[in-house]
Amino acid sequence: MKKTILMTALVLMVLSAGLYYHYMRQPQNIFDEMYQETKKSYKNKNIFSSLNGVDVRKYQEYDDSHFYSDIVYSNKYLPDTYKNVELIFHFTQDTRTVFLSFEKELAPDIRIWIFGRYSLKEKRFRKSVQIIKQGDPDKYIDKASQVKKYLADYGITAADLDRYYDEIINQKVLTDWCAIYDSNYSPADYGHVKVVTEWEKW
Repeated sequence: MKKTILMTALVLMVLSAGLYYHYMRQPQNIFDEMYQETKKSYKNKNIFSSLNGVDVRKYQEYDDSHFYSDIVYSNKYLPDTYKNVELIFHFTQDTRTVFLSFEKELAPDIRIWIFGRYSLKEKRFRKSVQIIKQGDPDKYIDKASQVKKYLADYGITAADLDRYYDEIINQKVLTDWCAIYDSNYSPADYGHVKVVTEWEKW
C-alpha cells in the first residue's frame, strides 16, 4: 500500500513538473509571441515580410548561436513627423530580447527617440526616451534632467510621450502584429509582462 502511494505521488510530481515546463515555454505575453514566431521564421520567410512597407533583414555574429533579425518600417507608411520605426530581435542565449524604437521630429535637427526593450528572461518591458541632435558629435542625450529640459522647451509632457508611444507602438506595430498572427494578446492587453516607463512620474 505504502509503495503504491509513493509511486502515485511520484507520477503526480513528474506530471506536474511536465505541465509546468510546458506552460513556461508558452508565450506569456505579446512580446514572447513576436520573439518565438520571428525566431521560427527569420531564416526563411520572416513572418513580418507579409507586411507592406517593411524591410526585413537578418544578421549573424560569430556563429550560429549569435544572430538577430531587424525589421524596419518605411517612413512613407508612417504618420507625419514619425520616422525610423524599427524592431530588433536578438536570438542569443544570453541576450534574448525584443527592441522596438521610433523617432519623432521636434525640429529639423532635433528628434525624440522613444524605445522599449523586452527581456524574455525578466518578462519586463522598459520604455525609455532620449533626444537626438542631428549633426552633433554628442547626438544622443539620455540624462533624464537634460531630456526633460528639452521636452519642456518644446512643451512636451509625459502625457504627450504616452500618446506618441501609443500611436506608433500600439496602434501601428502591435496592431500590425495582431493582423499577421492570431495573437492571444492585443495592443490593449500585453499579457503577463511588467511594463516600466521612464517618464511615468515626470
